[in-house]
Amino acid sequence: MPPAPNDAVRHLLGREFVRRQEEVTRDRLIAYATLVGATNPIYFDAEAARAQGYRDIIAVPTYVTHHGAEPIAPPELGFRGGGINAGYDCTFYNVVYPGDTLTYATRLVDLYDKTGRSGTLRFVVRETMVTKQDGETVAVIRNRFILDW
Repeated sequence: MPPAPNDAVRHLLGREFVRRQEEVTRDRLIAYATLVGATNPIYFDAEAARAQGYRDIIAVPTYVTHHGAEPIAPPELGFRGGGINAGYDCTFYNVVYPGDTLTYATRLVDLYDKTGRSGTLRFVVRETMVTKQDGETVAVIRNRFILDW
């Protein structure tokens, strides 16, 4: 394991290190809703969604969380291994429709070591802002990972 987090890597905090875009399709939304066992017709049927005030089917809110961003940590950390997802928090702000373009911008927000009975573990905390093509925020996702050096 590299040295404990220090001032040499603290400059990475707050800096975006992954940015990607996704074109949302009806097929992807329906496939995800089916995968997670959604039963509400607003995720499958445009008429049912319109009856609830939407313009088309909408994404199950967790749709935006199922994309894993690589790399897990900024390349400058020298991390090349895998990681264990240590949980996430997500705040949802807007619905996603077929035809939307989503931008996922990920930045490092914390880096720390924790020592327990099994030894010292290195954690990274990432925050991903998901926005639509018009700049509206869809969600903010905060992930914690235990790094496997």
